[in-house]
Amino acid sequence: MLAVVRAVALRLDDAGVHWLLAGGAARLLRGHPVRPRDVDVEVREQDAERAARALGLPAPTIAEGGGWRSLRSEGLLAGVPIDLSGGITVTGPGGTLSGPDPVTVTPGVTVTLLPDGEALARAVVCGDEGRRARAEAALPADAAEREAALAAAAMRDSA
Repeated sequence: MLAVVRAVALRLDDAGVHWLLAGGAARLLRGHPVRPRDVDVEVREQDAERAARALGLPAPTIAEGGGWRSLRSEGLLAGVPIDLSGGITVTGPGGTLSGPDPVTVTPGVTVTLLPDGEALARAVVCGDEGRRARAEAALPADAAEREAALAAAAMRDSA
């Protein structure tokens, strides 16, 4: 898995695409005892086509459902499933959330991870309790309590 993350990093860096690693692969790099099924890559919407070409994936198409919208492309890199999302926007009872925008990565194999609380924020915004529970469980204990309190406060403020 780490070899594929490295390959993703090199290809996207060579293509000049700013990106984030999300999902199980990001949790693995944070030291969590997980076995990711795929590599989740997030890019800006305007970079989705270029990222897909760099990774050898099909052209991205619009994917919508459950309050989520993005340009998506899926395929394999060295036999590992790659899930590319461009311009993720989440809409639900908590309002609308887009981003965070990927930041510049240092040339080489530097990997920028999706911020710890972002998955939780997305779950709160779209009102998906199952996704929220999984996001909270993936956070370190101290961060989970802090992020859950922030999410609850955000919901109260938006009501």
